[in-house]
Amino acid sequence: MHSSFSIEEERGVTVKYRLGLSLLFGLLIMVLAACGGNTGATSAPTDAQTVDVKLSEFSIDVSEKNYTPGKTYHFVITNNGNTSHEFMIMPKSEGNMSGMSMEHMDSMALAMVDDIQPGETKTLDYTFTTSAANTQPEFACYIAGHYEAGMKQTVSVKQ
Repeated sequence: MHSSFSIEEERGVTVKYRLGLSLLFGLLIMVLAACGGNTGATSAPTDAQTVDVKLSEFSIDVSEKNYTPGKTYHFVITNNGNTSHEFMIMPKSEGNMSGMSMEHMDSMALAMVDDIQPGETKTLDYTFTTSAANTQPEFACYIAGHYEAGMKQTVSVKQ
């Protein structure tokens, strides 16, 4: 019985199969590398001022309380507490925000980093806009009960 493929044709199919498999494997490696976990160690923009933020039950401690519009700040946020926290930059609250939904507060936030687990450090790069001049925004955690327990810090944005 004679095969319809010659040896050269079989080699060509094998070479094409191996080449295709190699390309697929290489693509898989690139996708996995791109989806790799974030270690939280991101570099700040070269002109950014680093601000250390320490979260715990139930306080926010920052290394800087005075900010300038148009200047970029690199917030390094560390959860030193025993429970999950979030870090939100919010316009100054003039009333009780406890009745608002999280979706509404999220939409009001100037910036936010959520789900910061105990011992975890995350970063945020943020530039206060010129319209924020002469305001007193709050850094806050709005996880249920945290804000009410005092997890907020008023800061100043001045020209």
